[in-house]
Amino acid sequence: MRQKISTYLDSAISVLLFVVAGITPLLFFNQTTEFYEMPKLLLLVVMTTILLGLWIFSWIIKGKVVINRTPLDIPLLVLLAVILISTYFSASRYPAIYGNFPRVHGSAVSWVTYILLYFIAASHLKSLVNLKNFLYVLLGSGAVVALVTLASFFKLYLPLDFAQAVNFTPTGSSFSTAAFLLMLLPLPLLSLVKQNKYLPIPAAIGLSVLFAAVVALISSVWVDVVLVLVFALVAFVAKPHQVKKTLGAFLVPVATTALVLILAYAPFPGNVVQSLESNFPKEIQLPLAISWKVSATAFRDAPFIGTGPSSYLFNFTSYKPIEFNQLSVWSFSFDTAFNEFLQVLGTLGFFGSAAFLILCLAVIVNAWRVLAADTQNQVQDTSKIITTALAMSGLAAIALFLVHATTLVSFVVTLLVFASLMMSQEKVREKVMEFSIGIKALTQENKQIDLFPIVIFIVYLILAVPVLYKTFNVALADYYHRLALSQANKNGTLTYQYLQKAEQINPEVDLYRVDMAQTNFALANALALQKGPTKDNPQGSLTDNDKKTIQTLLSQAINEGRVAVVLSPRSARNWEVLATIYRNITGVAQNALAFSLDAYSGAIQRDPLNPSLRLSVGGIYYAAKNYSLATRFFTDAINLKPDYANAYYNLSLAYRDNNDLQDAALVANQLVILLQKNNPNSADFKAAQTYYNQLKDQIASNQKAQEAAASGQSTTPLQNSNIQGVNVQNLQNKPEVKNPAPVKTNPSANIPQLTPTPTP
Repeated sequence: MRQKISTYLDSAISVLLFVVAGITPLLFFNQTTEFYEMPKLLLLVVMTTILLGLWIFSWIIKGKVVINRTPLDIPLLVLLAVILISTYFSASRYPAIYGNFPRVHGSAVSWVTYILLYFIAASHLKSLVNLKNFLYVLLGSGAVVALVTLASFFKLYLPLDFAQAVNFTPTGSSFSTAAFLLMLLPLPLLSLVKQNKYLPIPAAIGLSVLFAAVVALISSVWVDVVLVLVFALVAFVAKPHQVKKTLGAFLVPVATTALVLILAYAPFPGNVVQSLESNFPKEIQLPLAISWKVSATAFRDAPFIGTGPSSYLFNFTSYKPIEFNQLSVWSFSFDTAFNEFLQVLGTLGFFGSAAFLILCLAVIVNAWRVLAADTQNQVQDTSKIITTALAMSGLAAIALFLVHATTLVSFVVTLLVFASLMMSQEKVREKVMEFSIGIKALTQENKQIDLFPIVIFIVYLILAVPVLYKTFNVALADYYHRLALSQANKNGTLTYQYLQKAEQINPEVDLYRVDMAQTNFALANALALQKGPTKDNPQGSLTDNDKKTIQTLLSQAINEGRVAVVLSPRSARNWEVLATIYRNITGVAQNALAFSLDAYSGAIQRDPLNPSLRLSVGGIYYAAKNYSLATRFFTDAINLKPDYANAYYNLSLAYRDNNDLQDAALVANQLVILLQKNNPNSADFKAAQTYYNQLKDQIASNQKAQEAAASGQSTTPLQNSNIQGVNVQNLQNKPEVKNPAPVKTNPSANIPQLTPTPTP
């Protein structure tokens, strides 16, 4: 009886594994903040928890703890330990645990889930039948993903609003899809040179052509290199007598892939494919050189256990080199490195990198042994084709680690491929370990029962209940956050209510706090705009109740912004949002300007080479008519980004309004030269030329400029000091503003030699 129950449990676990493997790449849901990663991870957490419970319960039925040993166990366990320790000591613990919402891949929760799923898979893919069915499920899921992606590429969309894009794919990103298909490609390709009972020739041709063509169309050049590597590996293990028999079949995907690559990259007249490919939205990848400097500097400052999971975004803002500002993506913030090795180096330090590297080396050694044994075997053994194909998939996965940072789908599929590779080898399948603590109990039939599985199951229940409860709350909170976003431009009250529910259910997500802070401010600003003082009505029509409402909303906005900073203190974005709120309420809140400068100082400390932050601080001083400091910060922005047109314009305005027309004209001339190089037909160039000509006229006639000021001008009603009766209580203790040190002079900056004293 116990044997039957044990068999049923093992079968149930295998089926659930098939479900997880098949559904994860396909799942997307538009009722969460992010449509792809979040629902996939929620599914994985729930299903992995259930699978783990069934697995432990099967130990009770068997009367012993049984685990299949693989060469990857120790590296994965060490990696897991480093992740947990690094999370505990991380300066931004909540993002390290849950991720930078809505991005959750790379968080401690995701890592724990992935590694547990590997161990479950490695212990339940013990038979060739299970392994074969598991691969069929993956191939089927891959075929669906490839077909949907291919259809989107040619503008044949699913009947969903958010799917109406040429780069739509169920996995969530082009790289995820390409990586998924590349790891599945070896089996159908190998089946063309080694006929077998697992995959017929027609199916192998169809899948090979489909997978390779989709990868060639949507991937980067680096991923295309991995595609060529897969074909080369198949040719490497192919035997001459086999190739002669099936050369025609094998040449079909080879020729098709070559043709697709030519059509995708060769710009000849009438090439529709190349036109579609050139307009295909590509994922922006942080350049290798920049990524290396960020990761190496982070490693220098936190060499042993790193800065924590999901902390690469903070490392990037803190450590990016100044040459990044010369790239077209200078205004972007990257939360992933160029590849997974640099990602791990920067976030998990030496011990995490060592464990990850040993994991990869173990896979490479194991896979190469399989391929070497296959090439030396002169007799066609079709029963080994699955192992050989999985060995190629494992090597492809390692190659993908080198060319791109992982995504949720790519890493889950990678670990499932690793588990399948291990269990496809008879020597590994036979390595079974049994654990016991030596405590046994007697049944009524005087049979001894090992209590160790029962103890583990009790511990599991104690941990699983809060995990599932927390998962439910995370999903519910994110659902309300999605509702809030859907109402953001429609109904401010509903937006506020939904955000309030989201942060009440899951108070540890800084994204919800930031959105709540901005919503509170927007509601207060809208009320002030509607009833505040105007030129026609200098007193306005605000009632005492309106003033109290504005005061309450602004206090809540400030409190939410401060909580966001506490939850994620390394986030420059959170500090900037708080600074912006302070800046925009200078008319109704005492000391708001000092608080804004203090918060901007916090943002600059965490993102020291961001020219936009320096420009904003300069704007504050400009509005306060402190032209000396305004000039300094505008100059800082130019030194950080020598082609920053907005900084040149604001610097010129600061000189002009300080009655230094000569220097204002010199800077304006540099602005005109810069914009002329970029686009002489742009509206910005024409406006800059007009402004420069006006300055020259003013110098000639010695007249003061009549045009309006720019960045320092009041932009919100709450900057209007005519609003009386609003007193924001949480700004009473004025901070001591400490401006960041000036930026070193950049030889590339086109700042002219200015006069040492203002022109009278």
